[in-house]
Amino acid sequence: MEKTVREQWREAVRAAHGAESKYKRLVKAIAGDIESTVLRAGERLPPQRDVAAELEISVQTVTNAYKELERQGLIRCEVGRGSFVSGRVTETMSNYMLDTAERSVVDFSIARIIHTAEHDAMWRKVCATLAGLDDQPWIRAFRPIAGFEHHRQAAAAWLATLGMPAAADTLLVTNGAAHGIFLALASLVGPGDTVLCESLTDHGVIGSASVLGFTLKGLEIDEYGIHPEHFEEMCDSERISALVCTPTLNNPTVSLMPESRRRAIARIAQRYGVYVIEDDVYGPLLPKPVPPISSLIPELSFYCTSLTKSVLTGLRIGYLTTPRRLALRAESVLRVNSWMATPPMAEVATRWLVDGTAARLLEVQRECLSRRQALVQQILGSYVLGSHPHALSVWLRVPSHWQTDRLVRELRNRNIAVTSPDPFLVRGGERPDAVRLCVGAEVGEDTFRAALETMREVFEQYPQVHDFA
Repeated sequence: MEKTVREQWREAVRAAHGAESKYKRLVKAIAGDIESTVLRAGERLPPQRDVAAELEISVQTVTNAYKELERQGLIRCEVGRGSFVSGRVTETMSNYMLDTAERSVVDFSIARIIHTAEHDAMWRKVCATLAGLDDQPWIRAFRPIAGFEHHRQAAAAWLATLGMPAAADTLLVTNGAAHGIFLALASLVGPGDTVLCESLTDHGVIGSASVLGFTLKGLEIDEYGIHPEHFEEMCDSERISALVCTPTLNNPTVSLMPESRRRAIARIAQRYGVYVIEDDVYGPLLPKPVPPISSLIPELSFYCTSLTKSVLTGLRIGYLTTPRRLALRAESVLRVNSWMATPPMAEVATRWLVDGTAARLLEVQRECLSRRQALVQQILGSYVLGSHPHALSVWLRVPSHWQTDRLVRELRNRNIAVTSPDPFLVRGGERPDAVRLCVGAEVGEDTFRAALETMREVFEQYPQVHDFA
């Protein structure tokens, strides 16, 4: 296969003439092989010097081509290892996170809450209540609406407890937070626009860039989130349309941005007129909320949260606040995108927000997360890079004697699924030697502990000389 691929590349380079450079022709040839799956995700590309020698071109030309392919997100270049074909997020998520349940696997790959018997009891109770009502307008609703008025009023009251003042007329009910973030992006940006985010961000944001056609660029981060200095530098040097960020318990790093840094980012955004799209899906998990960035500059912010990652996994109802001047536009995007959020689910969410069920289940969740996070610290503490007592996940350092991909495969061979950094890595960003472990795995506490102890054993071992995966 390599000989065929390289012959195609040779023909492409020979065909270069006029203003079209050899490196651009080489980029097109390699990109074509990736798009047609002649080169598959994870496959290693030939070393740059070998390509240069075979094609009789300079090493610098090949280096420029590889850099451009990396910028486009088609390959990833790893120091000391080589260059590899990147998988598309929309097509290869199952390589990183299990999309079907496997009973023999302890699945640490999916960020979800810890389900308890109390969740089941509360769900059965609300279903019985709804079933006994004669008047159920939420099952007959079909007009394109931003949400029933009482749904929006209840949501606004709840957001106030999270530190985000909101008015019902600028609030949309959505089918979860991912839907809300997409609506915000679609209301603001399109092809040719540049959007900033953390260098490690939720894979949904990366996928939205592909769908909407905007350019996504990552900002430098540390254990507290985005560096305000880099954000300002980017705003000063380029035309930036929006910043999309998760200041509270970032996925995957679990960073929690302090209030001082949030205020700094708000000031910069206001100075340069950059809209902020804030994903606060994990915010409800904190016993004491930190003021959202959006609360500091509401005229420039979209704020989104939901109940899915805090109250009940299947309750895919979210809330998106919009700047008043863009409220009608966002509502029209909602109408085009999904007509409306699912009214029966919104009714359940509203009842739980009003009668205290949501608050009770949040309390249960914090208690469960604290116990499991404590176990992770006890067993894998020396490898923890990012964690929080009420977070759904932990960011773990990969030991220097392991390569990240080999470690993930070895754990999978032991029936443990974790997530590599790949689905969260913004194009051009540096790939960290880390993996994400989600603590909401649907297993008993004994199995949870045993899986962590197996992970520690694997982390402390040295890998085989040959990797046959």
